[in-house]
Amino acid sequence: MKKLVLLIVVISLTACSNNEKPELDFPFEPTYQKEWKIGKQENVLLIQNLHKAIIDVEIDKAYSYMSNDIIVYHGDGSTTEGIEEFKAVYDEALRAGAFTNYSVGVNISVVSEEGHEWVLIWDSAESNGSTMFYMESFRIEDGKITVMNQFSKPEL
Repeated sequence: MKKLVLLIVVISLTACSNNEKPELDFPFEPTYQKEWKIGKQENVLLIQNLHKAIIDVEIDKAYSYMSNDIIVYHGDGSTTEGIEEFKAVYDEALRAGAFTNYSVGVNISVVSEEGHEWVLIWDSAESNGSTMFYMESFRIEDGKITVMNQFSKPEL
């Protein structure tokens, strides 16, 4: 009888420890990547150091985190390509300390099935007397930011 109970317990534990993901029938197929995993915290640190350098008005240090070929997709649909164009658009405002009271909401590092590393953030900062809420994504390659997607909205 003891052997039977032990056998039932072992079978039950084996059945309960099945690590298979349930097959879900999503109504939409992602156009970019389907499977994501949590990425490295070092990527989150890179993005936080970028923001710290901007808030501390250490703009050359902030630029050091960016690839020379950085592409920024702005919330208004415009695009900035390359570090020189980025500087032409932002340098004056950044050096004037355009952003203050930076606050992190969420920082998540993820890796796509193809190995693309991204940091997704939700944060806020003050600029020109009003608080803006941001949702941004940063693609990281070889320890540098290569792509930045920006979306923002003002505090209501």
